[in-house]
Amino acid sequence: MFIDTGREIVELAHLRPGSLAVCQGDMVRVGRPIGETGNSGNTTEPHLHLHAERDGVGLDLRFTGMAGRLYRGRVIRAFP
Repeated sequence: MFIDTGREIVELAHLRPGSLAVCQGDMVRVGRPIGETGNSGNTTEPHLHLHAERDGVGLDLRFTGMAGRLYRGRVIRAFP
């Protein structure tokens, strides 16, 4: 899945097939589910690859307000 803001592009890879809750052109608001992580590729656990870039240059991503590690079933919400 690719999200294109006009300058920034965000790619979410390995989403579970059939789990997408948004369509191309949808506005995504804070807290809205967009899909579920899947288990594609050569792996034993569901996972998500996240890549962001602006004008072709990779962006560093920072997650704030999140204590501890990521684990199966953990819900993570994005905030502006």
